[in-house]
Amino acid sequence: MIGAVLFTWLQGAAFYSELHKQAVDTLPSGEGKTWIDLGCGPGLVSRLAAEKLYDVIGIDTDASMIQAARRLKKLHGSKANFEVNDLTYLSDKKADVISAASLLAVLDDKEDALNRMWESVLPKGHLLIIEPTELMKQENAKELIKTGLPKKRLRGLKMWATARENRTVDTAIFDTIKAKDKKTLELLGGLVKARIFKK
Repeated sequence: MIGAVLFTWLQGAAFYSELHKQAVDTLPSGEGKTWIDLGCGPGLVSRLAAEKLYDVIGIDTDASMIQAARRLKKLHGSKANFEVNDLTYLSDKKADVISAASLLAVLDDKEDALNRMWESVLPKGHLLIIEPTELMKQENAKELIKTGLPKKRLRGLKMWATARENRTVDTAIFDTIKAKDKKTLELLGGLVKARIFKK
């Protein structure tokens, strides 16, 4: 429950919503296409994908996160759908886009999760991974704040940096993905990276 409240609050921070919007905006329009958002939390990426006309399902293991996502869906008039589930949801599912934001770092078997996601991407589809980098540390967050980020909920960046410090994903696992095209987008002054893989 506390996680859902915290992440719902964090999604209201301009820096947080903007970096996710920038990542989602790198993908093509989704009219007639599907998107599965794993570890969706309160549904920010799912709602952004629905704005791009994707048929979206957001998945999270935490029922309170899904409850928050459904509440925010109504509040924002989004067409995204949400369901309590886990990675096994992908066992018989495919989508044009599979996304995971701030998920890999908290999973025990990151490589297996990444492989499952990639296997579930349809031909010509995309995998979008958004993760904090090794630069996501308190001192770097404080320096970035000094550069003039929008003021709303800036302490959320400090909290995020504290939670993710020394808990980043070893980027070598991304080398295992055999993609037609790979793109990396630096966000939030390099504290976060979005990786986009195309089949």
